[in-house]
Amino acid sequence: MFVRICFVFCALSGLKLVCGAPQKDADSAIVFPGPVQDVSSRYGNDSNVPDKCKNLNFCNIKPKDYPQETFNKMFKGKIKEPIFQPTFVMTDDRQGDYEDMDDCESTISFERLYQVKAGDGKWHTVVQAPDENYLQMVRIETCVSPGSSCFKEFENGHEIICHQQYNKWEFMVKDDTSESKTKRLIVDLPVCCSCRYKAAV
Repeated sequence: MFVRICFVFCALSGLKLVCGAPQKDADSAIVFPGPVQDVSSRYGNDSNVPDKCKNLNFCNIKPKDYPQETFNKMFKGKIKEPIFQPTFVMTDDRQGDYEDMDDCESTISFERLYQVKAGDGKWHTVVQAPDENYLQMVRIETCVSPGSSCFKEFENGHEIICHQQYNKWEFMVKDDTSESKTKRLIVDLPVCCSCRYKAAV
């Protein structure tokens, strides 16, 4: 009888230990040891992009922290005659001649770019080494009033509006994984402002 009572008491004590074990708060945060690394600069951000450029996908303003000396060292003594980049990437988007009249007001400039933004929204530093004959410049043309009417005398039941056209350009940009590495990057840049029509609703 005594043995049976002891057995029941031990079993109940064991059950109490299991059921009464402290439970973790389901809402408590998981804390990992060690410092948290800031990786925002590794993947690109607009903290060093001038306000003038933040609504664009290119910038012709040279940042204060632009690694000019690093880029000049990359090309030092390698290029004897000036090389003008970037490379135009051929697409099926035929846009006619730049000199064609489209009845759309636009601004045109021939820009030396210092930063470009890829399709994923990340900004990249464009390689420029003017002291070593390496420049990446491109003709930029932007619509003054995209969506405004054009060639109104030819509307005839159609909506005719000014439309911003883009072309793909391949740039050499800084590879953020290393101070001395570069990579190729394709970017869509505004190249002309054309007049397009669509059937009126």
